[in-house]
Amino acid sequence: MEAREAVPFFFGVRMEFKRLRGFKDITSDEAQRFLRIEEAARAVFERFGYEEIRTPLLEPKDLFTRAIGGETDIVQKEMYEFEDRSNERVALRPEGTASIVRAFIENDFDKTHGLAKFFYMGPMFRSERPQAGRLRQFHQVGVELIGTANPLSDAEVIHCLDVFLREAGVQNGWEIRVNNLGTFQERAGYKAKLSEFLASKVSKLCADCQKRYHTNVLRILDCKNDACREVARRAPVVSESLGAESQAHFQDVLGALRSLVWMTPIKEDPYMVRGLDYYTKTVFEIVHEGLGAQDALAAGGRYDSLVESFGGPKIGAVGFAAGVERMASLIHLKPDNDKLRSDTVFIATLGQEARKRGFSLLSNLRENHQIRAIADFDSGSLKSQLRAAIKNGARWAIIIGDDELKKGKEGTGVFQLKDLSVERGIQEEYELHDAPNVLNKKTKIVENV
Repeated sequence: MEAREAVPFFFGVRMEFKRLRGFKDITSDEAQRFLRIEEAARAVFERFGYEEIRTPLLEPKDLFTRAIGGETDIVQKEMYEFEDRSNERVALRPEGTASIVRAFIENDFDKTHGLAKFFYMGPMFRSERPQAGRLRQFHQVGVELIGTANPLSDAEVIHCLDVFLREAGVQNGWEIRVNNLGTFQERAGYKAKLSEFLASKVSKLCADCQKRYHTNVLRILDCKNDACREVARRAPVVSESLGAESQAHFQDVLGALRSLVWMTPIKEDPYMVRGLDYYTKTVFEIVHEGLGAQDALAAGGRYDSLVESFGGPKIGAVGFAAGVERMASLIHLKPDNDKLRSDTVFIATLGQEARKRGFSLLSNLRENHQIRAIADFDSGSLKSQLRAAIKNGARWAIIIGDDELKKGKEGTGVFQLKDLSVERGIQEEYELHDAPNVLNKKTKIVENV
């Protein structure tokens, strides 16, 4: 007998690998929640007239530095950046808007699309301290509406986000907060007032905010430290520094949203700022009571100068991004015994010839009849196969044994159909050649959600 050659370990050493800190595997129920969010995103965003865009994970570092702001926490502390082999400084994308604006200009979408409406989904990267609600690789779903400064576009984007959360199945309990940051020029005047107010109170701020006082004073308003929040809530509000045009724009946004009596009520938050420097005028945030301290579920705003600053035309834009992991934590799936899908068929076979016929039927249902069909080729007994069917969410089980193959008209075979959603479900017998017709009817049964 010929000796079997041993399979060597890598360099003769057994190695064990674990995922990096702040990165996670998305499996099982969470993967199902992700799928539900992605399906809702495509359905809702396409209904609102958005088309999907997919941008690279890796971009020039300066793209994000210019868009987000060199003094922001994202650029200063959190961005994954490195020098590649061609000596170019690159970064893993920490957010989606900058890449889409770059793609808008590079692909001349202002000439081909006019009003460009994009949606995206995928991973983002920030080297933050991992904690509940914060990962180093996280996922976002978002939209960008580029080509208009009309306040109704702000209202449309916020309404779109509200509909998306509802149709994705996020449990009730979110709140929509909005504020008006005005133009860059107006905000510069406000920063001066804020700096003057905080000058005698810097010692009461946390270490980060003491640095922010000199680099990016607005970020103090966004600090979660209790002492900083207490100081910030006594500061002047930005609305006192805004001109008539910015004020009118914001009032038009509020008026449009409040006319939609079916959507979540809007709450004005005069101290809300966003962590990205490119925002102008309308900013908004969705917070949820079920998320604890890290309660931001989604956020966005208007960025009327970003396209032009990247070398594009002078046009307005507005968008949002929602955190998929945080959304997923607020979606309740059906209990395990209520997850069986009426569109799914499991092929259970007993005997060698039955297994061959079952595989042929399985392939036929998938390719020629677009029926979701599954099987477990390694399960032995009928009982173990039916357990596998339920575990994989199949409502219907087709049972074929060698005995069934001897029955039917002219010995063409029969099958037993079992409804797995019913305990002690009744088995019905059908002609094997008629399986596609039978299953087309059965799998069209609409489930109660």
